[in-house]
Amino acid sequence: MRDYDTGPPNAQRFKTLTALAAATGQESHGIEVDYDIFENVRPPDPKTPHAVYRAGDLDFRLKPGSKAVDAGVRLPNVNDDFSGTAPDLGAYELGKPLPVLGPRGKAGQRTTD
Repeated sequence: MRDYDTGPPNAQRFKTLTALAAATGQESHGIEVDYDIFENVRPPDPKTPHAVYRAGDLDFRLKPGSKAVDAGVRLPNVNDDFSGTAPDLGAYELGKPLPVLGPRGKAGQRTTD
């Protein structure tokens, strides 16, 4: 059992994911990544912490060769259609077409409204 009611006096900070896993037993299979795994995503600017970012300006596709590619685990009926040796981490599988989400017009195309 774990008690998750931890306030500031009892909270612990860890310098790395490995240190967290060693101390708590959690995230033992976790992989630490940074913004550089994505095609076009940068960390927020600390000078403007409340800035609003346009989603259209960001590209969350994985960069080929990043450590998130082929680093996932197959989840039956969820990510069966992966390319490479294992599923990628994240929402998009490298080398596969991006999903079409939201309303669709003719022939499965997204509407422009």
